[in-house]
Amino acid sequence: MDKVLDILGKTKWLVVAALFAFCVAPTFISYQPYQFRWDDSNYLLGSIKVSQAFWSGNVHGLGAMVGKRPPAMALLGLPWGPLASWDAASKCFITLAAVISLLAALCLYLLLRIGVKPFFLVAASVCVVASIGPYPPGASAHWDATAFMADNLFAWTTLAAVLLIPYEARTHCPSIKGAVMRGILWASILSLGAMTKVNFFYFIVLIVPTLFFIRLHYGGLRGAVAALIAFACWSAPSAIYLARWGRPVFDNAKAFSFGRLADFYYIPLLQFLGDTIRESPGLALSFLLTVTALIYIVIQRRRILWGPDFLTLLIMIGFGIVVLASHNRQIRFAFPAIVALPFLTGILMSGKGHSASGRSAALAAGLVLCGLLVASVPTRHRANRQQSLGRADAVLAQAAGCNAKRIMLATDSPTLNRNLMHLAIAVSALGAAVRVDTLAYQAMSGAPIEEDFRAIRESDEVVFQDKDALSPPFANQRVLEYERYTRQQGGFDPIRVGGDVSVYPMYCRKK
Repeated sequence: MDKVLDILGKTKWLVVAALFAFCVAPTFISYQPYQFRWDDSNYLLGSIKVSQAFWSGNVHGLGAMVGKRPPAMALLGLPWGPLASWDAASKCFITLAAVISLLAALCLYLLLRIGVKPFFLVAASVCVVASIGPYPPGASAHWDATAFMADNLFAWTTLAAVLLIPYEARTHCPSIKGAVMRGILWASILSLGAMTKVNFFYFIVLIVPTLFFIRLHYGGLRGAVAALIAFACWSAPSAIYLARWGRPVFDNAKAFSFGRLADFYYIPLLQFLGDTIRESPGLALSFLLTVTALIYIVIQRRRILWGPDFLTLLIMIGFGIVVLASHNRQIRFAFPAIVALPFLTGILMSGKGHSASGRSAALAAGLVLCGLLVASVPTRHRANRQQSLGRADAVLAQAAGCNAKRIMLATDSPTLNRNLMHLAIAVSALGAAVRVDTLAYQAMSGAPIEEDFRAIRESDEVVFQDKDALSPPFANQRVLEYERYTRQQGGFDPIRVGGDVSVYPMYCRKK
C-alpha cells in the first residue's frame, strides 16, 4: 500500500510539473522569426567578441565584456566555440533559453519543496502565461519576453532568489556541510542576478540579511556564519568584477531609470497601464486573481502577515513600485514582478505541510529541464538576417565599392543603427576595417551642431534613412539640418540602397 501511495504521489507531482512546463515554455521560447534592433544587437555583438577572444586565448579581447551592461549576456556564445558567422551566432538563442530553462526548473524544485499546493502552482503558471505568453498574437510583452534580451533571464533569476527565503524557512539543514551548500546556492543565484542587471542589488540588499537571520534562527550561529562565509567566497568573482569595472554599469542604470535619459522615455503612468492592458489583457486577469487572493489572505489568514513568506511578497511588491515610479516605464522592466507575484501568492495560499520530498521534487524539476532544453533547440533558427541586417549589409557593400573607411549614420531607427552596423561587420567579410559612428542622440546630449557638421565633413560616407522609418523622435532631432548640410558639402544626389536608405559618398575612392 505504501508503494502504491508513493507512486501516486510521484505521479501527481509529475503531472503538475508537466503543466508547469507547458505554461512557462511559451513565455521565453518562441519559434517566430526574430529581428534584431538596438540593445539585443549589442548583446549578440558582445557574445561574438567574447567567444572569439576566449577561444583564441586573447585576454585583452575579453574586455568586450566590460561596458555599460553587466556581462552575463556576453557569455552566451562561449559553449559554441569562436562565433564567426551569422548562423553560428544564432546559437546564442539556445544558450539563453537553456539558462532560463535551468532557472525555471530550479524554481519548480524550490516551489515543490516549499510546499505549494498543486492547484495554486498550476494557477500561478497560468497567470504567467496569460501575462507574457503568445496570446494575443503580436503583444509587445510576449515579444520582449522572447527577445534576445536580459529581461526574462533577470525575471526568472529574481524568482529563484526570492524563493530562497521561504525555502530556507521551511526546509532546515542544521549541519555545517548543509549550511555551506546553502551558502553556495545563495551565491550562485544572487551572483547571476548581479551579473545580469545591477537593478538586482535591490534584492541582494534585502534577501541576504533575511537569509542570514533565518539561518541563524533555525541553524544557530555556527551554521549561519558557515553559510555566510561560503556565500562570500562563492560570490567573490562577481563582487570583484563589479568593484573593478562596475562604475559605468551603475551610472548607466541610474541614468536610464531615474536620471536625465529616463525623461526622454517618459510615459504617464495611467497611459502606460492602459496601453499595457490593451496589448496584453492577460495581465489584467493575473493581477485580478493575485489581488483577490491577497485580500483573502489579509482578511482570513492574518497570522501569515508576520512570517517570512509575506516578507518575500512585500519585497517583490516594493520592486514593482520602484519600476512604476521610474520615468522610463517599459513592460519588460516589470517582468520580475509579473513572473514572481503569482507564485509568491500561491505560497501564501497553500500554507504549510504540503511539500514534496526531495527526490520527487528533483525528479519533476529534472524532467521539466529536459523538456525545456529540447524545446529550446529550434530557437537557433529564429534570427532573420535579412530583416535584421539587410540595410546594414547594403550600406557595407556600397562602402566597400567606394573603399570608404569611415561611415557616419545621421539617423537612427530599429532597422539601421550603429549597433546593427557593428553586428553586420562582425558577421561579414566586408567592412572589417570600417569605422561606424552616429550622430543620433547628439542633440540629447546638448552637443553643438557645429561639432556634428565637422564629423560629417570628416566622414567618407554619410547615411540617412527615410523619415517614415526613423525612431525614436528624440534621437533624430537634427536630421533635416544634417541632410541640408551634407547636400551643400557634396553637391550631388545620394545613392539609394536597401530600399529606404540614402548614402552620400563624401569621398568615394573607387577600387
